[in-house]
Amino acid sequence: MALAFSFENIASVYDAQRAHPPEAAAQIGQAIVGLIGSCASLLELGVGTGRIAVPTAQAGGLVAGVDISAEMLALAAQRAKATEVELALICGDAQQLPFPDQSFEAVLAVHVLHLLPDWRSALSEIVRVLKPGGIFVQGSDWRDPDSCVGRLRTQLRLAAIEFMPGSRPPGAGAALAQALARSGGTTSEPFIAATWVTSVSPADVLAGMAARFDAETWVLSDAMLATVMERVHAWAEATWSDLTKPEMVEHRFMLSVTRIGTAEPEVMHS
Repeated sequence: MALAFSFENIASVYDAQRAHPPEAAAQIGQAIVGLIGSCASLLELGVGTGRIAVPTAQAGGLVAGVDISAEMLALAAQRAKATEVELALICGDAQQLPFPDQSFEAVLAVHVLHLLPDWRSALSEIVRVLKPGGIFVQGSDWRDPDSCVGRLRTQLRLAAIEFMPGSRPPGAGAALAQALARSGGTTSEPFIAATWVTSVSPADVLAGMAARFDAETWVLSDAMLATVMERVHAWAEATWSDLTKPEMVEHRFMLSVTRIGTAEPEVMHS
C-alpha cells in the first residue's frame, strides 16, 4: 500500500523529532565524509531540512540534495545560509532523478526509501547516477527500544497498523538488502557514527506523537490520530505511574555502506 501524505504538511515539525544535537551532527557529517572522501560528490535523496547535508558539507563533502517538498528545501536553504555552506538543492522525485548517468561518487539516503511508493525505482536510479565503484550510504536513527521512547513508538506503530491494515511501509529490511545484492552491491555491517543521551518523559513522547513528530502519524487523518493516541495514552497510563518522570534515553545514528559493482545490474521490477 502506497503511503499517502505530503511532506509539506510536516515540514515545520520535522526537526522536532529528527534534529541531532550539534556535536552529534558534526560527528555524523565527519563520518560520512570519512566514507566518501573529502571533496567527493554526494547526492542525498530526500534531503529534507538539511540536517544531514549541512554537517556533511561542513566536513568537506560536495553535497547536492533532492527532495519532492519545496517547503523542506526552503528550510534546508535557510540552514545552509545560516551555517555558510553551499548545497545544491533541487526539487525532484527520487524515483526519477533529474541527473545524468554516473553523476555522483556517492548517494546517501536517510529514512526515505521506505516512504516511497516505488522504492525499487529509486534504487535503480541510485545505481544509475553513481559513478563506477561509487557507494550508496544508508543512515538511520536508533533509539533504545527498551526506553519510554522505544516502547511508546512500538505501541504507536501497532495501533496505527491495527486501525489501518496494510499501512506498513513498502520497502524495508531483507527486500532492500536483496535488491542491493542483485544490483551488484556489497553492503557493510551498520556502524555507529554518533551516540548521545537525552532526558525524556513518557509525557514528552506522547505530546510529540500528538503533534505528528513521528512518521507513523503522517498518514493518519486527524480523527484517526486521535483514536490511535487514545489507545497509546491508555497503555502509557497503565505502564508508568508518573508520565512526567523523565528518563535518560540513548540515541545512535547508524551508517552502512553498499559499494556498487561495475557489472551491469539486474533490472528491478516494482
